[in-house]
Amino acid sequence: VASAPRAPVAGDMPSLPTVDFSAFMSDEGVVVGDEPTAAQLSCAARINETCRDDTGFLYMTNFGITDEDVADAFSKSAALFALGNDQKAKLNPYDPVTNLGFSAFASEALNARRPADLREGFKYKNNDVFDNVMRGTPAGFAETCEGFYRKCLTAARRIAVACALALELPSDDSRFFERNFKVVDQCTLQFLHFPPVAADDAVNDDDIATQLRVGEHTDFGMVTLLFHDSVVNGAGLQVKKAATDQVGGAAGGEFDGDEWTEAPGRGGATAVVNTGALMARWTNDEWRATAHRVVAGPPEVASRDRYSIAFFFDPDKDAIIATHPACLARTGWEARYAPISARDFVMMKIMEMQKTSEAGVKAAY
Repeated sequence: VASAPRAPVAGDMPSLPTVDFSAFMSDEGVVVGDEPTAAQLSCAARINETCRDDTGFLYMTNFGITDEDVADAFSKSAALFALGNDQKAKLNPYDPVTNLGFSAFASEALNARRPADLREGFKYKNNDVFDNVMRGTPAGFAETCEGFYRKCLTAARRIAVACALALELPSDDSRFFERNFKVVDQCTLQFLHFPPVAADDAVNDDDIATQLRVGEHTDFGMVTLLFHDSVVNGAGLQVKKAATDQVGGAAGGEFDGDEWTEAPGRGGATAVVNTGALMARWTNDEWRATAHRVVAGPPEVASRDRYSIAFFFDPDKDAIIATHPACLARTGWEARYAPISARDFVMMKIMEMQKTSEAGVKAAY
């Protein structure tokens, strides 16, 4: 029987490795098609060690986003979620077909086997592809969304190149991952707010002794960049490596082992970075998906508003996700996953989360 998740306590120390990404932010080495620099090789080796042998979560620094950028984003986020319910009703409502807009509190469940997630959110995507309807949002929110999105996208493209180097793909495949982001029609910026959880609001079942704010799950795409506010600073985030490409809901696996690692934020422009389900498929589980959840924690944590911002680096809809031959060779040449389009995989996960009719989503997506 799996043990209940441990509640985070004040003073929990970061237990994830830290990667200084500055070597990939300069226009040199593998970034411009030349031989990788010594610093890039060292950084790539650190990423590979974390994703292959550890939890698949790491802290990343020096990737082109400043403390001021993050502070501004959280300031605008707090203003958005401070709107009254009548004002929130005027925001563009979340649409699972476009994966855009405002999601009301407890309207989603990232793990369909769990109660609704205790959060509200707002999603923003590529302005060159989508009409981000920003009516009703606070002054300056749209401009902050666009600026932060572009900086995250620039960093994520460099991370894609670093991943190819980390996995020792052939030099002519240094853009193997990055080339699947031409249109950029699935990368998403999400602002999240977790209101305080009172003791009498707890919804525990027989297996969970600590209230879940977000159920166990794996992210859909390639890589996620996660930022935490400076107050609660990510307390309650728990992580572990998944057995396969997915955890939660139809995939199960919530209790495949009971060892979860605390992953509190470090504030400012240090991001928590993790790999998603499509990376597991691309690498034949050399880099397995990384499961995570958010627990409410003790009263001093649960009683406070919690904010986070996530950038989901998800391949273009038409990208076909098939394991790279180099990864197949290292894992015995037997592909664990059939090729699938990024469109079909993400559609499947959104449908599961929203419990939307398959026909309706498939027709529009």
